[in-house]
Amino acid sequence: MEGLKTKRKNINFPINLIVKINSICDNLNTNFSEFVREATEERLVKMERERIERELIEGYKAKAKLNLKICEDFKFVDGEI
Repeated sequence: MEGLKTKRKNINFPINLIVKINSICDNLNTNFSEFVREATEERLVKMERERIERELIEGYKAKAKLNLKICEDFKFVDGEI
């Protein structure tokens, strides 16, 4: 985290979650803050990927009828020069 600006935030965790995270941090030789930062970044990346996938699906559905019509219009063009 050297060189990156940080800001302290106080957050509350259930005790059982803190115990699990601390155990994992000990095994990974990292600290609680770094673990939470990495987990948060991974979650944000996953959420962005899911948003993009939803938008793509909506776009494909919106264009489905047009794409079928285009395919129908050009189905006899294959092989023509």
